[in-house]
Amino acid sequence: MMRFVMMVGLVVFASSLQSAEQDKAKSALEAIESNRGGRHWVEQETAPPKSPADSLSAIRIEPGYEISLFAAEPLVRDPVAICFDRHGDMYVVEYGDYPIGPEDGGDPLSKIVMLEDSDGDGIADRRHVFADKLDFAHSMMAYQGGLLVGAKTKVLYLKDTDGDHVADVRETVFDGFTPAHPQMQIGNPRWGIDNWVYLNYGPGKITSATDPDSAVALPRKDFRFHPQTMEFEADSGMGQFGNTVDRWGHRFYCTNRNPIITTFLAPNVMARNPFHIVSAPYYDVAPSGGQSHVFPLVAMKSNYLSHAGTHTSACGTTAYTGDLGDETFRNSVLVCEPIGHLVTRSIVDTDSLKFTAKRAQPKSDFVASADTWFRPSSLATGPDGALYLADMYRLWVEHPKFLPPEIAAKLDWRAGDDRGRIYRIVPSGSAARPFTAPESDADCVALLADDNGWRQFLGQRLLVEQQATGQAASLRKLLASEAPTTRLHALWTLDGLSAIKPSDVLQMCSDTNVHCRVAAAKLAGGMIDVDAVHDRLISLAGDSSQQVRFQVALSLADDESEQATSALTQLARRDGHDSAFADGLLTSLKQRSGAVLVGLMDDDSFPRSGDAGTLDLVRRLAAVVGARGNWSELRSVFESLGRDGSENWWRAAAIAGIGDGLPRYRGDRGRMTLPNLIAKPPAELGDSIVELKAVFDRSGEIAVDPEQAVADRVAAIELMAYQPFDAAARTFAELLSSGQPVQIQSACLEALQRNGSAGAAQIVLDRWTQLGPSVRGTAIAFLLRRTESTRLTLDAMSEGKMNPSALGIDQRVRLLKHADEALRDQATKLFGGVVSPNRQKVAKDYEGALAMTADAAHGKQVFTRVCASCHRISGEGHETGPDLTDVRNRSKPALLYDILDPNAKVEPRFTSYSILTAEGSVFTGLIESETSEAVILKMAEGKTKTIGRAEIDQMKASDVSLMPEGIEKDISPQQMADLLAYLKDR
Repeated sequence: MMRFVMMVGLVVFASSLQSAEQDKAKSALEAIESNRGGRHWVEQETAPPKSPADSLSAIRIEPGYEISLFAAEPLVRDPVAICFDRHGDMYVVEYGDYPIGPEDGGDPLSKIVMLEDSDGDGIADRRHVFADKLDFAHSMMAYQGGLLVGAKTKVLYLKDTDGDHVADVRETVFDGFTPAHPQMQIGNPRWGIDNWVYLNYGPGKITSATDPDSAVALPRKDFRFHPQTMEFEADSGMGQFGNTVDRWGHRFYCTNRNPIITTFLAPNVMARNPFHIVSAPYYDVAPSGGQSHVFPLVAMKSNYLSHAGTHTSACGTTAYTGDLGDETFRNSVLVCEPIGHLVTRSIVDTDSLKFTAKRAQPKSDFVASADTWFRPSSLATGPDGALYLADMYRLWVEHPKFLPPEIAAKLDWRAGDDRGRIYRIVPSGSAARPFTAPESDADCVALLADDNGWRQFLGQRLLVEQQATGQAASLRKLLASEAPTTRLHALWTLDGLSAIKPSDVLQMCSDTNVHCRVAAAKLAGGMIDVDAVHDRLISLAGDSSQQVRFQVALSLADDESEQATSALTQLARRDGHDSAFADGLLTSLKQRSGAVLVGLMDDDSFPRSGDAGTLDLVRRLAAVVGARGNWSELRSVFESLGRDGSENWWRAAAIAGIGDGLPRYRGDRGRMTLPNLIAKPPAELGDSIVELKAVFDRSGEIAVDPEQAVADRVAAIELMAYQPFDAAARTFAELLSSGQPVQIQSACLEALQRNGSAGAAQIVLDRWTQLGPSVRGTAIAFLLRRTESTRLTLDAMSEGKMNPSALGIDQRVRLLKHADEALRDQATKLFGGVVSPNRQKVAKDYEGALAMTADAAHGKQVFTRVCASCHRISGEGHETGPDLTDVRNRSKPALLYDILDPNAKVEPRFTSYSILTAEGSVFTGLIESETSEAVILKMAEGKTKTIGRAEIDQMKASDVSLMPEGIEKDISPQQMADLLAYLKDR
């Protein structure tokens, strides 16, 4: 019966879209607008709310699991978060403020209640209002005998001191946070295994209760603080409503389209080497965006129709830490999807350097409901090992700010605020163990030996909060426990008590469990002055686990000994080809990237292993050397270039890396470039520059020699970027001739771009007819980078030497809107006038495409020609802009409008930026990452460009989408019909 209801719902949904597309009486824009911003569902009849029993019967749960009702209205309303205190009592946040808050002048509506099951029948029967009138409070954690609460702009501490289940202490621990909206504000505190408390989303000017007069500005990142010292700082990543720590201490969080994210490198780690830029300190563990498939039982009423069938409101990310079920369940991370009325379950593999997740069921979810009021918000592992699920039970959970005002005004945002349910989930046949609250420090130690991770974390937290140093001997005994999680918690508890000894770390360095050895290697970094610990840490550089070796690379950051440098070189040789590993390694190489690079070059076996990852490692090491600008380090690298050996790739990679790094130097010697350094070498470099010049001299000969291997020729050409242009111009022209392999032409264009000479453009234009189609895109981008070369290009088109069709639509639009009036006029003559600002008229002109007979195969060709440089679909194309894999869920009229009017709504993450460098080059793209030292720009065709802050003359954000208006100039109505068919029907 449930499946039939689902199919009927999908048929009705599809039929409504089809009728919108086929209704001849309705204009194209009316059809389009009816499918945007909630208009496709706002007028649909809504089902009435169900009783708790009927709603429970509408839920389908994964086979092998049981779900039961633990609490419902009037005992609980609007539940969004659950936690348990040291006694095992349940506390629930009731988010009554969501989404629009109280009426003007009214008291805040959020509450925290305590629920009791007084008769032990598995159903709550008693309610206590622990705290009310909380301003947009949406999350909490048991903490120091009370609760730590995230409340809009504050982190509060609430405590009941007289036993009446009502908080009589209400203190502000931290203040000054800037909320984005009620789903994205400070909150979701979680005790980390390292004894720090981690929260989601902590931007603002933050003050603490211990120092209220000092405000610290924090970026749009997550937040953490140390409970003993009250030190606080930003953490990598930026979670929304969902934060969790698994049984091994790994933290996971989410955003609405990214269900499981984890931090890879913390800000304090990255800050150790300001000359190295880490573009991605966090990553998706589970598929995200259009790849984050979900399987709802009813239609998803999202603001974005294209998000149907994928995560669009991922929240409440929770790692199961209980002791029930099999090993796969114990390694599960669950994510709520309230728009889809479901909860997903993924099995997370943490055995590799980068974690991965796979769905527990390929084509169905852990929990899904046919009740459209079912709005799962978060989960929590209980003291009994069961999972508890908070169901807010609202008619609407979209926030008004994400809907058009006229649509938001039609919705009853309070519908359901008098209801709410909490469910209890266990593996079928599981027998939950009763929980006995600890009464002494010894009881807390005993909790660490429990199989239930919730109890283990409770024992650790209580011991650290109470600074129970008298239990150190008992904790030390647990380091020999058979259970690896017990050993892990015992180690970190000793650290939290400042009672850890070198012998404890040495013992754990030999542990059979990878996670225990990683923890030991991390803690060893703080004991580097103890010879035995130092030597053991060095030996772990040969560990069988890459995770352990990675932590060794991080822990050796402050060890400047020759042994440490040798170990880091060993790690670079073994693991440096892995880009993620290299990111971490380089954070420890602020002052010895050159030493490691020379160490690699001096290894006879290393120069023979010139794969892409190894070449990138050499470049990155050398870039740090260049950005640091230390004469002694530069001299040692230059001298090593003269070592014996016929391989050319590593020399070229090293020189190119230094060439990339030098412009990022920000010391007192001013701006530096490699050509200038060669032309006027400082005395401090001595004769080492001779070796560099010798490599350059050989590179010109190798570059044009067709008898040399293509790889060596490409490496030689790369060096030409750093030579004076006049000396290399003739060679550049020869390398762009039609007789050269594509790899050689491409390498030449890259070298010309790096060289930056004004005369380079003329060489490209003179050789335009001889360039292969695969390199013309790179050539065009280069030609349009400077105003003068742009003028030369338009002149060539006007004179018939170059076809204007060589320019893509985005390039044409930028020229038609160019700030230089003369260039703009010239472009207008070439390309047929400015793009019409009346996008609605354009959409009207193209409405006929909706009724045309279309060919999806031809549509794929249109996609490849016009869209693939910035968009990916089912793994094809480049992901500069949004991935279009899931647009099949969007109607054709809606897609047509999105294509023809891309600036109707520009998501911030797809804002285009233009950067003008000090040399006069212009780069346009999305900012993938930025630090105080550099900006990483993501451009068309998936290319990235790292630009040092010292190189930037101007950086300006555009107020339009990276996808330009005017695509109709490249696509006829029939081609549009074919493209829509490909996007929808593949």
